[in-house]
Amino acid sequence: MTPHERANARAANPRAAETAEYLDARLHMANYEESTFARSLLLAAELHGIEHAARECGLSDEAMRRQLNGTRPLYFDSVLGAMRALGVRLRVEVV
Repeated sequence: MTPHERANARAANPRAAETAEYLDARLHMANYEESTFARSLLLAAELHGIEHAARECGLSDEAMRRQLNGTRPLYFDSVLGAMRALGVRLRVEVV
């Protein structure tokens, strides 16, 4: 994403832009673990309303919390659904 596109996205949806920056920072941590990102996603979902994220995944609020906090298996479609509900997406880039 170019700086211009990033600025436009931030202006269009500042809450989603902040969430994206927060989650991106977690992915780039030096001692990254899977659970770090899942718990970060849980925090973001709770701040924005876990109900919407859970509904997007076809889960109850409690099942969504359990998956993201590690007490139940976490499925990739749940990660994508929660991110979609937060207005962000996962993207792969060449490094």
